[in-house]
Amino acid sequence: MDFNAIVGILTFAVMMIMVFAGIPVFISMLIASFGGFIVIMGGDMTMVMTKFLTAPFDLGANYNYAVLPMFMLVGSLAGETGIAEGAFTSVKTFLKRVKGGLLFTVIGANAVFGACSGSSIAGNIVFGKLAMPELRKEGYDENYSMGCIAASGALSTLIPPSMGIIMMCLIASGVQGVGNLSVGTALMGGIVPGVLCALLLGVTVRIIGKLKPGSIPPASGEKSTAKEKIKSLKLLLPILALFTIIIGGTFFGLFTATVGGAIGAMAICVYAIAKKMPAKQLLKCIWEAAVMEAGIFVIIIAGQIFGSFIALSGLATTLANIISGINAPAFVIFLLVVLLYIFCGCVMDIVSIIIITVPVVFPILVQLGYSPYVLIITLCLMCEIAGLTPPVGMNVFATANALRVNAGDIFKGVIPYFICEFAVVILIALVPQLVLWLPSLMMGG
Repeated sequence: MDFNAIVGILTFAVMMIMVFAGIPVFISMLIASFGGFIVIMGGDMTMVMTKFLTAPFDLGANYNYAVLPMFMLVGSLAGETGIAEGAFTSVKTFLKRVKGGLLFTVIGANAVFGACSGSSIAGNIVFGKLAMPELRKEGYDENYSMGCIAASGALSTLIPPSMGIIMMCLIASGVQGVGNLSVGTALMGGIVPGVLCALLLGVTVRIIGKLKPGSIPPASGEKSTAKEKIKSLKLLLPILALFTIIIGGTFFGLFTATVGGAIGAMAICVYAIAKKMPAKQLLKCIWEAAVMEAGIFVIIIAGQIFGSFIALSGLATTLANIISGINAPAFVIFLLVVLLYIFCGCVMDIVSIIIITVPVVFPILVQLGYSPYVLIITLCLMCEIAGLTPPVGMNVFATANALRVNAGDIFKGVIPYFICEFAVVILIALVPQLVLWLPSLMMGG
């Protein structure tokens, strides 16, 4: 192993130690990268400062990253305009007479809401508040119900437009040896895994009902008429319209993902005004999207600098060569990466996991033969699964805060759903056509 790669390993270790010590992720990455650059560049401070001064400007001037605040605004307004409540009501109309119907509704509504929110946290908060009072009233087990709400948010990361997929695609495109990736193709690749995950979460609910008698009560209430079911479908029209505008235009090349985000944001703003949303509330959503973007963008800048250091050190290439030298099967290496993501999820938020790990693990897995698009979907889902693990567990804590309950109760109830989503990751890795089939079909093979 050459000197630069050793410096890369030591720098990565120092950065992780600082993160575990409670130092903010972006500060940890900047300090570690600064020290690593000084060592590799032989103390040439001019070169080091050039790296640190140009990166923020280059990212700030990068048109592609404008997509992030646009989709944040779409997600914020989607929860405030009643779109999420409409999705919940519509799905409930069809499923309320099925045993476990309310939990199936939570899963289905999250999948539908994902077509305009792009944020699992938004789904956790919105459906926690919408569903939990009814789940308590009907006698559902609280822990398993809250676990289902927390885990179902992952569907928003798989069903496009997804913030996680977009961010992963943008960052992976800048990784050495990967090349430019199509955001539209990546987004379309999440649809089949998203539907599969929703179905398996439903199966998990059924299994819980069998293994834990009394946790899932019998169906109750009046059966919906055919007229009521058809009438409820109109509540899904805003989501369908947003999905068609953003994803259809992006995938078929009518406009870029950035323009799609802007069009989607404008469309939902017009919808909010048509729904007579107060100007104060609309401005509050815009402000919240801006604040979220400000919090994420400093991490992206630090991650870009850290990624440049990893590329300069040759760490990813060296690790890939070492791994190929020990003749470990590609799937074994993939499982090790999956375990790394679970470990990272215990102490870091999802954005930080993506920023830190992609420059290191992506080139290794691509060199082992994995499709970049399969990796984007599996690793994004792993980030969401990591959000269900203690002690940090962002999705669990978002749900706990929304419901004003102890996060420990949700951690107990989320275990079956965690196993289910982990199984989906393994299945996608073994059957990559689950990701690649739909984009290939829509592009004519």
